[in-house]
Parts: sequence; structure tokens; C-alpha cells
Amino acid sequence: MQKTVSIISLLCIMFCAAPQAHGAPFSDPNKTKIFITVTTSDIYQIVKEIGGDKVNVEMIIQPLICPSNYDITPRIVQRTEDSNLVLSHKWETWIGKLKVQAGERGILYKQAQTEGNWMIPYIHIRAAEEIKNMLTYMDIENGRYYEDNFADYVFSINFAADEVKRQLENAYGKKAICNEKIKDFLEWTGFEIVATYGNSEELTAKKLAYLVSEGKKREVKIVVDNLQAGAGTGRELAENIKAKQCVISNFPIGNSYVNTLKDNGNRLFKAMQ
Repeated sequence: MQKTVSIISLLCIMFCAAPQAHGAPFSDPNKTKIFITVTTSDIYQIVKEIGGDKVNVEMIIQPLICPSNYDITPRIVQRTEDSNLVLSHKWETWIGKLKVQAGERGILYKQAQTEGNWMIPYIHIRAAEEIKNMLTYMDIENGRYYEDNFADYVFSINFAADEVKRQLENAYGKKAICNEKIKDFLEWTGFEIVATYGNSEELTAKKLAYLVSEGKKREVKIVVDNLQAGAGTGRELAENIKAKQCVISNFPIGNSYVNTLKDNGNRLFKAMQ
């Protein structure tokens, strides 16, 4: 792709002008889309929803893959080289390697600052607001467009969150064991988390014995796996304590955060039956 001089130069001005601002607005006389490359489906869904047809966005890591470790491919390097902006979280340590391979000339690498599990609705909304503000400062001419898309997105998230809360109203106080990455989300739904575990390779015989003991002692009725960390990791544990096993996603799948949120709610609801 041929980058326009106006986008690159003004994007650079934007992020370097002042530490307290996202940057100065710019005007693109050629009306080209901003090319954005993002690391995860969390960021992708937000950029897609708010940026709409004003941006061209591509995701590096598919949502079924754990994003902590990633092997950079030549295609991703090429896409990054053609991007105006690369958005990531704070914990993708391999971004440094991508910078070396793709270079930094004409490319802005930015980290989202929103902390917490983005699958939790109110945290997802905070992240959406951060990205909305970024896009608005980048492209002030379409600021109203981004603001309207953000408002619509927040409405759909809150509507879905209320639906999930009603569906899982009986989850409050129910004891569960889960993957450590989804603990905060399950607590948002109302579950009491008795213990957590990591990836399948971290679930040693000693750790499993401890979890079985805690599960029986605390009368845990549900074990919840994180799809990205191994859908069958908690199966043996669930069988040993005679609990239901459930698998939910910690990242948006199926091209929709809202649908993933509702699907997680449905899976938890069925596991409680």
C-alpha cells in the first residue's frame, strides 16, 4: 500500500505534540482510510465498531489463540509495514520483535492503557472510550461519526450486560474453580471463585490434587475453562469433584464482542442447571 504523506506526517505530529493529549487533529485531503493493525480481537472489535468505514483494520492474532506468545509471520510484518497505526495491549512482549522486523518509520506503535479484563462490560466500555478518543483526535473531521458509533456501541453493550446479569441472577454466591485469566469476569457475573489454575501444562498432579481437595471441601459445582488456555484443562478436575465443566472465551469470537458476552452467559447458565 502507498501511504499518503499527509497521514504519516500528521499522525507523527499527533502523538508527539503533547504528553497529555492524544494529538493534534489532521485533515486528509485524499479521503483515504487509516490503516490500523491490532494485536487481539478485543482491540479489533472496538476499532471496527467505532471506526466503521473510516478505517481499514486487521487483526494479528486469531481469538482462539493465547496472545501472550506469538510467532511473527512474514505476512504480519508486511501488513505492519503498510500500516499507519499499530495498536496493542501492554503485555505483548513480542511487539518489540515486530518493531525490529517491520521498522518504525512512518508507523505509530501505541499501547492501550485500559487495565483489566476487557470481557467485563464496563471495562470494555472504558477501552472503547479510549480508542474512540484516539480516533477522534486523529480524524477530527469525522469526530461526530466516531462519537455516534461509540454511543451506539455502549448502548448495545449495556443492553447485553443487563441480559446476562438477569440470566445469571442465581450465580451469586455459587462456588466455582476456573482458569486464572477469567476469574475477574466470573466474579462480575456473581460466582465466588474458590481457586484458580493456569494453562494445561501448568496443571501438575500436585496442583490437581489440591484443587480436587478444595473443590470437594467447598462443594464446588462448576469448573470453568478459558477457551484460549485449553478447553479441556478442567475436565479431569470436574470429574473428580462431580462438578459441571464449562468453557467460555476470554476474547471476542464470531466477529462480535456482544455476541461472545451473551454466549458466555448462556454457557454458564446451562452449566448451572
